Amino acid sequence: MKILLTMNKTYRGLPDSGHWYFYEPLKELGHEVYWYDTVEPIERNYAKVIETFKPELIFCCFTGDHSIAPYEPWSEVLQETATGRTKTFNWFCDDTWRFDNFSSKACKFFNVCSTPEPSYLKKYHKINFKNIILANWHANLKHYPRIGFDKKTIDISFIGNLTEQRKKFFDHVSIPVTNIFGVTSEEMFLTHSKSKIGINLSRNDNDPLKKTQMKQRIFEVTAGNGLLLTEYHPGIEQFYKIDKEIITFKTIDEFNKKASFLLKNPKIIEQIANNGFKRFSSEHDSQTRLTTTLEKINKC
Repeated sequence: MKILLTMNKTYRGLPDSGHWYFYEPLKELGHEVYWYDTVEPIERNYAKVIETFKPELIFCCFTGDHSIAPYEPWSEVLQETATGRTKTFNWFCDDTWRFDNFSSKACKFFNVCSTPEPSYLKKYHKINFKNIILANWHANLKHYPRIGFDKKTIDISFIGNLTEQRKKFFDHVSIPVTNIFGVTSEEMFLTHSKSKIGINLSRNDNDPLKKTQMKQRIFEVTAGNGLLLTEYHPGIEQFYKIDKEIITFKTIDEFNKKASFLLKNPKIIEQIANNGFKRFSSEHDSQTRLTTTLEKINKC
């Protein structure tokens, strides 16, 4: 399939995950992919790109934020959607806090859209947008080194910037946690693979209500064959079996108790990590997720 991938290559000046998790696996699946970078496109005339490349699918991840991605071709995509010449699709990221003011309006520019939130499928149906599919995050397994459990050198880690909410969390954590941020993607992949336990915090500081949401990290930790210790978010049960493939917590006190117990029981860490890795490998690797997503798009 000829796919016009339309998304940002960088995020606020830093390399984003689009290359590793979208462009590369789509190419490896045998698709012909042209990447139109919505931050700094080589050819800014999107209509010209469409006429020259002649895509069968326009695959977007639009932010609606001009300061992040100044060249999102909204009008051109809407025209393709309206004419029916080319199927258009958008991958939404932050529906728990952007549905009302962004996703619910932006979805009407596309033939098909996806949400990472199982409970939000009904919200789209309520606004009469029927071509909504569930397509959660994923990770590209080929970039995560396989490191045996006995060779992992980090007991428990969190990879991500220390936002205000995260600082408050770690200020009350009773165990030492290795925090990594400001690293390259390659260093991130390696750190996940070197960690016995990987923490995920599900709240987004950009959300005024600080609700939890699906995060890409819940798949990156298991891609590195580490045990995912994640803040609970409704719907995560559709992707992992709690207490068998991952461990969840809702409060700092619950986190402290579970993390302390796990660190004293490395065999339990290893068993749950292996179960999580098996689930990831069968369902959440980038090639698997994108194959399923494309199949769903084609059916709409």
